[in-house]
Amino acid sequence: MKKAFVKFNINSLVPPNGPAIKNIQTQPTAPGPNPTLNTTMKFMIPLPIEELYCPRLSCSVYDYIFKGWNQPLIGVFTLPIGELMIELMKERKEETEAIEEI
Repeated sequence: MKKAFVKFNINSLVPPNGPAIKNIQTQPTAPGPNPTLNTTMKFMIPLPIEELYCPRLSCSVYDYIFKGWNQPLIGVFTLPIGELMIELMKERKEETEAIEEI
């Protein structure tokens, strides 16, 4: 592996008839056998609140070889953004109810 980078498929978070959104990616930096991608990614996007439509963020990891001429796919992973959001909302609701009881 030379220089790994991650592409975040932001379009996987919006419904098919939603707005066109540009995908984002990290920049290929330090080479090595176990590169650490130490980058903060920030973007604003409206997410559905219904549990049925909870989105997942699809991400692909690529290698940057020969100054970008070759970018083989290393792996794919998914972040359950919707599930995390619903879980956090439930936790906040329980904490609020506990505080109101006191």
